[in-house]
Amino acid sequence: MISDYFQNRTMQDPAVSMIQLPMKFKSRRTNTATVPKTTPEAYYVDIFDVEGAGCIRHIWFLFAKGRRIEITVDGAEKPQVDMPLKSFFGIMHDWTPYFIDNAAFTVLPNYETPQMPGNPGYNLWLPIPFSQSCRIRLYVDQPPDGRVNGLHGSVCTMVDWHQYEDDRSLTPFRFHAEHHLYKPAPARNSAYQIADVDGTGFMAGVVLGSRQRNYTDMIYHTGGMSILIDGENQPNVIRGTNMEDDFGFSWGFHVKNGRWIGSPYHKWGGHLDQDGVIYRFFGPDPIAFDSSISFSCGSRDDEIETVAYYYKVPDTESSPVVTPTQWLISGFYENGDDWDNFNTAEEIESIPLDQWTAHFSDDTYFIRKVSANRGWIDFRFSGIDPQLHAGHFAGRSMYASAILDSDVDKDMTLRLSFDDWFKVWVNGQLVGTWQNDSNFETIRIPVQLKKGRNEFLLKSNNIGHEWNSWVANFVLE
Repeated sequence: MISDYFQNRTMQDPAVSMIQLPMKFKSRRTNTATVPKTTPEAYYVDIFDVEGAGCIRHIWFLFAKGRRIEITVDGAEKPQVDMPLKSFFGIMHDWTPYFIDNAAFTVLPNYETPQMPGNPGYNLWLPIPFSQSCRIRLYVDQPPDGRVNGLHGSVCTMVDWHQYEDDRSLTPFRFHAEHHLYKPAPARNSAYQIADVDGTGFMAGVVLGSRQRNYTDMIYHTGGMSILIDGENQPNVIRGTNMEDDFGFSWGFHVKNGRWIGSPYHKWGGHLDQDGVIYRFFGPDPIAFDSSISFSCGSRDDEIETVAYYYKVPDTESSPVVTPTQWLISGFYENGDDWDNFNTAEEIESIPLDQWTAHFSDDTYFIRKVSANRGWIDFRFSGIDPQLHAGHFAGRSMYASAILDSDVDKDMTLRLSFDDWFKVWVNGQLVGTWQNDSNFETIRIPVQLKKGRNEFLLKSNNIGHEWNSWVANFVLE
């Protein structure tokens, strides 16, 4: 007798808590072992190409060096994953593979066979659900080096997956990964992108590899993460501290592998000479977003490689917003934590925006141009003097100004999200001053735009601790 016990029941994925999968399935395995290749031309192998509904539960790879992985689910126009295979498994900067064991993947170097260096078993545990189809293509971009006769140049994999009768109980989320390599990253007090996503989904984890090239300070003194969520509708901010703190360490990082946090590689050459890899997976504490997420990290001009793993509902996108796309930011201004001083006019309030750069040309970092994606203005990582450390970012103010053209005279509502103290001028007229101590909140202000050029001026400060967020979201509705 066939039992219907598992029918219409779901189970929670052990590595990704927001993924629910059908309990009714057939267990399958797809093996690939190609003939060893001895010629130098690049080629590819489809190690998995299946139609119907299912979910990949585990993949084992034998070789990763010189390989690139491409994952395309449900016939997407653009692959959801496209990056070097070593990077996908947290082996950053093409370093010799090291031991990794976490909820997302396990890398097992073969230290006991010295004639086969650098050929670990790579194991993936992150679920890859699909309702229509899934293709995993492995590109062999690097010719064989001849060290292991008969193996290099071949592709050896096992894919363990569940086959479903249909997708009625299948999670709507689909797996993605975003890869970046910066050689070097932007200067200190700027930021580099880790992930930028439109639509509905959640962050599952991130791996970061840092190779020190700036030896003036410790490598993890960057200002930490900046995670800007749902700027189109309900803005929210998660602010980090320093790199090692955001990944669960303290006073630097050292080699430890945990289920959710860890550092599988660390090279110590002294306080001012360190390389390392750190990871943070959000199994117990996923970061959900309804319309978008912008995930970045405070930068230094070191070599940085990152991979962000996330899940997204297909065909969901953020709605466009009315907002300036570029701002000029000015500052620091001292005594920003004194209310009377904050309300004292500075010279820049009377200078037209198109004269800012020329007027302050003697101060290299005093005027900076920044992009404002989805209405976000990040004062903290606006490119101020890279010699300044984090302690300079409390008790001070900055100004921001931008232009927006309107085709007609019209009344609009300014939706402004901020913390601490804030002032707004529209076309030279002060429309409001707000005192909001250390709570990121949203207010709505009626404003009038005129036909043609409209100029906005903002003043913001950061009070309390330098680890507080110093961002704003500026959208016209």
